[in-house]
Amino acid sequence: MLETSMDSHLFLSRQFGRSYRVIKSLNARYLAELGYNDFKIGHCMVMLNLESQGITAAEIAKKVKVSKQAMSKLIQELIEKGFVLTVKHPQDHRATLIRSTEEGLKFLEALMICRIKVETEMSQVIGDEKLSQLHLILREILEHYEHVAGMDLQNESIAQTKLK
Repeated sequence: MLETSMDSHLFLSRQFGRSYRVIKSLNARYLAELGYNDFKIGHCMVMLNLESQGITAAEIAKKVKVSKQAMSKLIQELIEKGFVLTVKHPQDHRATLIRSTEEGLKFLEALMICRIKVETEMSQVIGDEKLSQLHLILREILEHYEHVAGMDLQNESIAQTKLK
């Protein structure tokens, strides 16, 4: 149920939460239309942070602010789906690099299509100018709080949330 004038008093956190669920649902719908079901947001976070030369699980975990354990689980699930593979690190023989497979690259293309569709749909609702402002506002908020001491931005529940 969307917010009405009667519940306009909702906390900002509740509005963010509800907005997040709307976008998550749109992404899930568009991914399903492209043949991708049963994906977690954490899978998308991994795939979007891969590098062509490879990247370690620890590096991805640090980028997306989840624990190494949560990242290892997500990577294992993506290996089982055939979207990533591991190779020995050329310099550090104790480490492995995570790389995308051809199937993983196809999934990345699908994610980009979904991103465009979601942004297009949001633009139809609020207009291009407001969508651009929303991006700027959210970026400002995130950049500010990433540097505030004591903020727990490493919420592992994000990595466990399913897209469907």
